[in-house]
Amino acid sequence: MEKTILDLEKEAMERWQNGDPMKWAEISAEEITYVDPGITKPVVGIADYVKYLKGLEGKVRYQISEFIDPKISRYGDLAVLTYNYRSAVSGEDGSVAGQTKWNTTEVYCFRKGEWKIIHTHWSYLKHKLPDHTDVPVSVSRSAKPYPGVLGEIMALESAAMERWRRGDPYGFADLSAPDVTYFDTGTPKRLDGLEALKAEYAKRAGKIHYDVMDFIDPRIQVHGDAAVLTYRFLSTSLNPDGSIRSRTPWNCTEVFAKIDGSWKIVHTHWSYINGRQTE
Repeated sequence: MEKTILDLEKEAMERWQNGDPMKWAEISAEEITYVDPGITKPVVGIADYVKYLKGLEGKVRYQISEFIDPKISRYGDLAVLTYNYRSAVSGEDGSVAGQTKWNTTEVYCFRKGEWKIIHTHWSYLKHKLPDHTDVPVSVSRSAKPYPGVLGEIMALESAAMERWRRGDPYGFADLSAPDVTYFDTGTPKRLDGLEALKAEYAKRAGKIHYDVMDFIDPRIQVHGDAAVLTYRFLSTSLNPDGSIRSRTPWNCTEVFAKIDGSWKIVHTHWSYINGRQTE
């Protein structure tokens, strides 16, 4: 299983770095959801994904492709591939003329004898927000309850986020499995395991506060006892008069697995919408 998935990923990347992105569509499922730093809302569904990739044909070329510490964790018919990635351009003398470092999440699903990608999340390593970005959001006059598994998982996610916005990140630690993997805007590489995550949270406890949290268009992809939750998120801080002081737009991927009858996070990937690389 691991070799099969890595071979698919490396073949797609080899074509990508030579200007042909379409292998990614060939190994993706009909319900693919896709996030990267260049878009302000996810690409949803294979038709829109193909359209998106065709717009990139011939535009991406580089010579050095490095998969750093790839890891695959399987949960039933879902496999979560995570790695850091380095893409670089070689100069005529063989030196590195420019490079980009990435956090990468790929969620594969096994069906009809094949592994297919159902969710992709790319972000720059240790990235920052631009001074301005326009994020399209849907607005409803009345909130509707989330149905089924989405409702179960969003109740857990919302409760953890409520603690987070008050300076307590450990709600997410309580919700995470012992083998959790984790990316966010400030981590220098993937974090592996709950103890590493707790150590990172200890640096942030009491330092993060905001007033309003908005979950935008949460989606769930359920496969047996595993599920992929994706959403955009706005964290908003207010001035004393109630006006907006700052607002930060995020992409979030959470992969959950049911462990001993309870939903637990097994992988997290946070990134800024339209994040810009700093390294």
